[in-house]
Amino acid sequence: MRAMGMSSRFAVRLAVGAAAVSSVLASCTSTVGGNATEEGSSPFSHNESVPLFNPCTDLSDDVLRGDKLDPATKQVSADSESNDEAWWKVCNWRSTEGPYAVSIFSTRRTVPERRANDQSLVIEDVAVGSRAGVVHTKRHDPDKLTCYVSVPAAQGMFEVGIAWRYSERGSMPQSPPCDLAERHMRYFEPILPK
Repeated sequence: MRAMGMSSRFAVRLAVGAAAVSSVLASCTSTVGGNATEEGSSPFSHNESVPLFNPCTDLSDDVLRGDKLDPATKQVSADSESNDEAWWKVCNWRSTEGPYAVSIFSTRRTVPERRANDQSLVIEDVAVGSRAGVVHTKRHDPDKLTCYVSVPAAQGMFEVGIAWRYSERGSMPQSPPCDLAERHMRYFEPILPK
């Protein structure tokens, strides 16, 4: 299957990324005292009164092009119709600079929940603008093709993720590609709601 000029292998990597979102969603289904929690963690407070930013519709083509992303390659991973009930809105775009995609995750989940998620391997703490966040990757990513940066927001948090094309893994400047994830988060952080 070829979509928007993507190789089959790259399309599979994007589908795997979407499955990872589903996995995260599935691991966050317990409730304690009416608050959603991640499995095996203590309850966290969520502010559902703050509207959930939608990267799929709220980022202009000019903003995307400013970060060297191709707006025509948008892939929607999670974008429920009801903003009141949404916990995740996720879209990704292909980079015009290299064989990778950049995903922007908007969620009511929090950075402490990301730290507590046993599927995440936190690499380091990072300051992005005025926000204290974390750099992490998937605990089970044998090819080390992905890296994410998560920062807090009033709605919960934002994450920027990099997924390098499997067929081009030999050309990665860093494995996992965390410097790239940080660079893209530094671009988007001033644009994303506090």
